[in-house]
Amino acid sequence: MQSLTNISLKTIVKKQVKWKAKLYISALSSLFIVQIIIGILTSSSGSGSSGHGGGNLNVQFSIYSLDIFLIVTAIWAFIVAHLFTTKAYRIDDLSVISSRTSSAIANIFVMIIYSFIAVIIMISTYYLQVFGVLLVEKKSFVIENLFISPSILLLCFSSLCLFGAIGLLLGTSFKGPAVFKIFVSTFMLLGFILFFMSPESINLRSLIMLSNLMISVLNLLMALLCFSLTIWIADKSEVTRK
Repeated sequence: MQSLTNISLKTIVKKQVKWKAKLYISALSSLFIVQIIIGILTSSSGSGSSGHGGGNLNVQFSIYSLDIFLIVTAIWAFIVAHLFTTKAYRIDDLSVISSRTSSAIANIFVMIIYSFIAVIIMISTYYLQVFGVLLVEKKSFVIENLFISPSILLLCFSSLCLFGAIGLLLGTSFKGPAVFKIFVSTFMLLGFILFFMSPESINLRSLIMLSNLMISVLNLLMALLCFSLTIWIADKSEVTRK
């Protein structure tokens, strides 16, 4: 027989990832439903529209892109990641052998897997929207790129990982020792003050002008930092848990 104390962290995390990925599958179902609703609501105007007229001729342009789908999915990733750290979800950890550290690592892997699946859902609903408008409203389309480039897909995936990582970090921080709560609250407060009181000090234009690949790398590096901090805080919280 094998003692429970001899089970490695890798084995525990692997079991938890399988457990949680199946247990929280409803989160992906909700994302698909929300994306379909967003696609229907924006089918008439797309992500943006503009009009031109002269004499008796009026021309209306509607632009269909992934922008609105990415924004909605990023918000979903943040909320779902934060929910993973709530008490209701932590109770499910009792169904398997777990610790705060192994649970945090498992949440990270599940969030990465869900981010990848969310990109597929996002792309699918985008194409459904475009083809639905094409068939139902019989509009004339000027297709810039029929297939979405790998750089765009990587950008979407990295963005979802970043928002998910931020959600996990915030949720874990506020469930940890008081010193982490104070630090995170102070950091967020100073960030909001800096953004609203001195927005010119944050040069967003130069960031936006970067290539998709560079932005993706920055997103992944920031996500990696947030994931690392999440594991570190969970590990420190393990010692103080009563």
